[in-house]
Amino acid sequence: MSLTQIAPDLWGTPHWPVEDYANTRAYLLTRPQGNVLIYGLGFQRDEADEDLLDEIAALGGVQVQILSHGDEASHSLEAVRQRFGSRLACSAVEVDQIDNYAEGLSVDLAWEPDCADDALDGLEIMATPGHTRGSISVRYESPHGQTYLFTGDTIVPKDDGGWVVNVAEQQGGTAADLERSLLALRTQFFDLLASSAYVGETSTASPSREEWQAIIDRRIERLRVWDAARA
Repeated sequence: MSLTQIAPDLWGTPHWPVEDYANTRAYLLTRPQGNVLIYGLGFQRDEADEDLLDEIAALGGVQVQILSHGDEASHSLEAVRQRFGSRLACSAVEVDQIDNYAEGLSVDLAWEPDCADDALDGLEIMATPGHTRGSISVRYESPHGQTYLFTGDTIVPKDDGGWVVNVAEQQGGTAADLERSLLALRTQFFDLLASSAYVGETSTASPSREEWQAIIDRRIERLRVWDAARA
C-alpha cells in the first residue's frame, strides 16, 4: 500500500525527495462530490507509478488536481488526467509556467479570487504569494469534524519542530508578499496542516491556535532579518 490514511477522508502519497534535506508528497481528499488531489505526484510514468494510480482509483479517482505553485509540475500531471479524466487547477498567475512544463500539458482551471467552479465547491482557496508570485493555499472543513490547511511551500514543517519559509525570487516571490501571506495565514485556524515540501519525514502538523500564531510571528521576524541583510 503506497497511500497512507491520515484522516477518514484524507490520504497521503509516498514521500519523494526534492533536495538532500527535503521531501514532497501529495494528498488525496475524498469527497462525495468528487475527489481532489492536492499538489503534484512528482514522478515519471513507470510501473510503480501505475500501482499508486490504482490505489487512487480504488478510492474513487480524481475529479480535480490542484497545484499550489509551479514547482509541483511534472509529467505525472498528464498521467493523472489520462487515467481519471480529471481537471488540472492552479493560480491564474502561474498557468504559463505549468503549461510550458511539457508539450501538450495545459491547465483546465485557472483560479482567481472571484473564481466559481463546481469542482472547487467546499474548498476555500487563498492567494498566498511570496514563495512564488502565484502561490495558493487551500482550506477545507471536513464533514468528519476536522479542518485541513494545505499551505504548499508557503510555510513548511521540520522534523525538529521548527518551520521554514523561503522566497523563490527566480519565480517571482518577494519577501513583502510572503509577509502579507503569512499574516493572512496567521488568522486561519485548523486541526491539521499539510504542506507540499517539508524538511525531514513529517509532512503534517497540528499546532494549537496560540502555537500557530507564535510560529507565524517568528517566521515573519526571521524573514525581515533576512530581507534587511540583503538591502
